Amino acid sequence: MATLQFTFPSEVLRSQAEIRAVVPDTGGDCAVLWVLHGANQDCNEWFDDTSIARYAARRRLAVVSTSVFNGFGVNMAHGAPYADYLQDEWIPAVRAVLPCLSRKREKNYIAGASMGGFAAFRLALNRPELFSRAGSFAGAIGMPMIFERFERGIQPGHDDFYHAFGSYQNLVGNDNDILHLAKQRVAEGAAPLFYMFCGTEDFGYALNTIARDDLRHLGADVTWCEASGEHGFDCWDGQLPAF
Repeated sequence: MATLQFTFPSEVLRSQAEIRAVVPDTGGDCAVLWVLHGANQDCNEWFDDTSIARYAARRRLAVVSTSVFNGFGVNMAHGAPYADYLQDEWIPAVRAVLPCLSRKREKNYIAGASMGGFAAFRLALNRPELFSRAGSFAGAIGMPMIFERFERGIQPGHDDFYHAFGSYQNLVGNDNDILHLAKQRVAEGAAPLFYMFCGTEDFGYALNTIARDDLRHLGADVTWCEASGEHGFDCWDGQLPAF
């Protein structure tokens, strides 16, 4: 496995985009897991806090991450256009550097942790032609409910919610609304297979079960797994091989 860390000049972000990856030496058409980090982290999180490189080596699987900081993978109300970057630039730019990565939908998967879980599902549903499977580890999938509870003082939050989304209205009935998108993709027969994991002591456990049930009600194929544990890779790392 080769380990790579590099930047490229992003025309969308108008800055250097950060990339970290592990790639097997198997030649072309390599299956790829694209991963997105949680809040207050960057593209190093998955590689520094988990054993994902070892898990990937066993499966001859490439893993690629990028930094979107606290942007939730959206075109921020007050910040960078991360949705445009992820949807239109990230993957083609990495494939240009690493042409061994497969372009086949069935060999491309995406996953995210916490904030990155929301970003991963959002990206998979906005670009359904790119990914066959999408995984979330205690992801903020029900973001409209989270934002509403935050505004009402029921759930702790921070100004990053406002910086990313601006208002509740920017989370419903549009390309930031995972349930809205899932309904469309299921109707089109284009939805990926979903995998959701959450620790039973996680502060987001109840909201994750609601998101699971809502996705299933819409007809999405959702594999649900849970185990004892709180919010963090101490809980999630051991579940990565199952995903």
